[in-house]
Amino acid sequence: MIDPKVRARTTAIAAAVIGLFVATAVIGYFNFGAVLAAIRPIGVSGFLAVVAAQLVLFVPLGLAWWLVALDEAERGPLFIWGRLTREAASDVLPFSQLGGLVISARAVVLGGVTTPVAFGSCVVDITVEVVAQLVYTLVGVWLLVHRLGVASGHDRLLLSLLGGLAIAAALVGGFIVMQRRGLDVIERLVHRMVPTAAHHATAVTKVVEAAYGRPLRLWACLGLHLVGWFGGAIGAWLILYFIGHPLPFLSVVAIESLLFAIRNAAFVVPSGIGVQEGAYALLGPIFGLPPEAALALSLLKRARDVVVGVPVLLSWQVAESRRPLRGV
Repeated sequence: MIDPKVRARTTAIAAAVIGLFVATAVIGYFNFGAVLAAIRPIGVSGFLAVVAAQLVLFVPLGLAWWLVALDEAERGPLFIWGRLTREAASDVLPFSQLGGLVISARAVVLGGVTTPVAFGSCVVDITVEVVAQLVYTLVGVWLLVHRLGVASGHDRLLLSLLGGLAIAAALVGGFIVMQRRGLDVIERLVHRMVPTAAHHATAVTKVVEAAYGRPLRLWACLGLHLVGWFGGAIGAWLILYFIGHPLPFLSVVAIESLLFAIRNAAFVVPSGIGVQEGAYALLGPIFGLPPEAALALSLLKRARDVVVGVPVLLSWQVAESRRPLRGV
């Protein structure tokens, strides 16, 4: 029998290789030279501005996680760093999103947060973040309908997006209900995230229940995540501005929200390699963005994520080496 960890690792590597092949094929189809020419206008100063905007984005995202962590009033900056490690691991390492969640929780534990609070608050935060994304995607679908009209040649695309949105909403609702039911679901989740931390399952459940007992904090967390999702569209808008293909902000919101919905549907592919490029090539022209500019946007976002993510992961490794985790 194949070890589940080996199977998961093999699946991730295979998905990444296939995704890389698809991404290369898509860029090649629209001409490598044209895509590189579309990237060139951004320059060093423009790219650094895009990186700075991305770093600012993690302030509300980190504070959203901090809000649902119990009695951690003095550790806001730690949760911002932890949120950075989550994104860096998902964007740079050949992990699924689950791997990023584990690394971010470990990061805040290194900063002095207890294991139950780190993992329990992480579960609640990612749940609220997905709810915010559903709202964001719904806005994108509405903008797409407004752009195309109800009767258009893209009916299948609209129906697929609406169907996927309905399924995602049902899954998130079910996940929230299961979390509220307590130990069994949380214990299975902790077992999957970090098997060696399973003895903390009861304490993690209490953290989750306490977080759901503070509705004002949950609403504030949701608001900050909405700021984060729409703030991400500002980063994409900046890239398009610097490469000389500016779009109205709402058009960028539509493209970005639908892109992430498509990426989440293909969550097994690390970093959405290939999926992101294909989605941009599909969605860009609908909103007046040439395919080569849409692919330039994709590549510049990946370059930005690497520039941000590598130093963050190195800082996490330094922290791990200085203070080995105990009990996790």
